[in-house]
Amino acid sequence: MSTVDFQSRFKTVRQSVPSSTPPFQLACNTYTRIAPSQTNESTPPMIFTHANGFHKEIWEPVIARMSPRWTSGPMYAFDCRNQGDSAVLNKDVLEQTFDWYMYAYDILKIVDTFGLKKTIGVGHRVASVPVPCTFSAIVAVDPTNFPREIYMNLPLEDHPMGQLTLKRRDSWKSKVEAKANLLQKKFFKVWHPEALDSYVEYGMVDVVNADGSTGVTLKCPKFQEAITFAHVGTGLHDSFEGMAKLDIPVHLLVGEISDIKQVNAHSLMVQMKFDLLKNGKLDVVKGAGHLLTLEKPQESADLISAFLDRAWTPEAEEPPKARL
Repeated sequence: MSTVDFQSRFKTVRQSVPSSTPPFQLACNTYTRIAPSQTNESTPPMIFTHANGFHKEIWEPVIARMSPRWTSGPMYAFDCRNQGDSAVLNKDVLEQTFDWYMYAYDILKIVDTFGLKKTIGVGHRVASVPVPCTFSAIVAVDPTNFPREIYMNLPLEDHPMGQLTLKRRDSWKSKVEAKANLLQKKFFKVWHPEALDSYVEYGMVDVVNADGSTGVTLKCPKFQEAITFAHVGTGLHDSFEGMAKLDIPVHLLVGEISDIKQVNAHSLMVQMKFDLLKNGKLDVVKGAGHLLTLEKPQESADLISAFLDRAWTPEAEEPPKARL
């Protein structure tokens, strides 16, 4: 589905809202389906969170393919404070470090700003940080919350993922050149075309270079993505320890060939914590890696919709409080 097709089916309101810690701002999209659902059921609001180095619009290919039942209510997707359009808004106040707890409080700020109730959280980070807010269900996409001893507490100059990020290309003469270049990379070749289009269209910004020439660069500065990798352990081990306490429906959606799984930490998490969840469901997206929603949006949307069909009950007057 192209951007034009998506816009013909969903109304998008783009706005900025205060973060949990001023002066940072959060760029947030609100999506509402233009054609109403045929069901009379009330649909809970949904919050979508993106993976490190990406942006809110990356969820649009999945949203477009989800069951109308689950996309008939308000949906919110926002950019982490140092990435996407939030990075552009906050360019003058970005810091030299990153605290994942702040991302958690920013999710709570979105909930409070829009007065959301019985919220369903979907994303790479919803269950990857100690989220101090109330959810009625969680869809955790290949989450990286592991025991404390798994994390590499290394300075940025010694962190392998951080260093790889700093070395990669982040500017091009145009979006056309950028897309052509990315399609030559193994990492991007496995993405669904719509996901790559979204990355190019919404993840890049026009710039004027020092010599007066024009071009495009990533909205998320390489340094910000790198320090987010380097500080990935802040808070994630806390959410790992708290997983067994959740008594709401939790969907663990993982990639069959995810590099997270290949280091055995992923399977350790499943064995130690996920099996203890009272209302947990594990689904594996065949042939997909860590960024499974970008590679296989249809399969991801089908599994998320099916899980919510089984797990979420609108009759529940007061959902359990999920505090990771």
